[in-house]
Amino acid sequence: MADYEKYICTTLHKRHLLPGPKPEERDMLAADGLRIKMEHILWVDEDIIPGAYYNESAWIWPSSYPGQITPDELAKRTTPNAPMFPHVHDVPEILSWWGTNLDDPEDTSSMGMIMGDEEVMLDKSWVAYIPAGMMHMPTKPAGGRVTDKPVWHWTFAPGMYTREKEVHEEDAKHTTDLPRPGAPKKNTKESLKYFVFAGDQKDIKRPDFMMEINPEFFRHIACIDEKIIPGCELGCDTFSILPGDTSKSGIQIMDPHASSHGTIINLTSLNYDSITDLAAEAELWIGGEKHIITKGFGVYIPPNVEQGPLVVRNVKKQLFFMMSFPVGEGIKKFPGGK
Repeated sequence: MADYEKYICTTLHKRHLLPGPKPEERDMLAADGLRIKMEHILWVDEDIIPGAYYNESAWIWPSSYPGQITPDELAKRTTPNAPMFPHVHDVPEILSWWGTNLDDPEDTSSMGMIMGDEEVMLDKSWVAYIPAGMMHMPTKPAGGRVTDKPVWHWTFAPGMYTREKEVHEEDAKHTTDLPRPGAPKKNTKESLKYFVFAGDQKDIKRPDFMMEINPEFFRHIACIDEKIIPGCELGCDTFSILPGDTSKSGIQIMDPHASSHGTIINLTSLNYDSITDLAAEAELWIGGEKHIITKGFGVYIPPNVEQGPLVVRNVKKQLFFMMSFPVGEGIKKFPGGK
């Protein structure tokens, strides 16, 4: 086994922490050829990869896709979800729902987000930075738009994360007068400063180790750093990669480099028939080791370990690339483990 193979994750772990049906219920539905609306691809944390940050990603499928179970049938066959309520974390978080229609990234379902005493309405694709200690919760406004395209969801934070019921109940005991969806305490829009929306970013300057994005094969999604959202402590760089390159050499995304902090890299395929299959080949070098990956993956690169080059070849389906890391003061607070 190579020294750095343990830093690559291609298997969904901690299924008992996922929202929705229990693992055994999910398996029962899958055996009957049924799909649920939110299908998780990865859960990464330091239990899964030594020293890693928390990172979770999932597809949200439209009801028109084959095999999607209806809400009524799901309610009959599975345990009801515990209700979600506004909550806080003691670390910051990056959270996103992003549409997959590359010709119209505003083509996504309407959502809202409780942010402190406000509720931000979200009518297009978005990435949000949630400061540590800020009350927050995604909401679904009544009568909102519903897309017929898949939506990609991901979240990233330092430390560990849990959705265990008793933790939520304990939080609720110590939280009074929680904000309610549709009834914010303030009608201000101060929290919009924590969001990056589809179509907002132009002429993004990426780090020197990231290759220039060729619009023939790439579509920008969103970048966050301490300049884009002043004072933020976590950042990300995300984009889509399209089929079409036929070269044997493939497309190089990243040059070799090392950082003083840890980094999470995700590469995921929009592949409804097999969500674990990358439908491409990724060549990723870690610490001088070459790794060929053909499944959707999450990778954690520890501080001061060389990462790259990263090359993708034989792309058959639309890919989503996400790289997340601490920025600004977060580099001191959340450098990551080894």
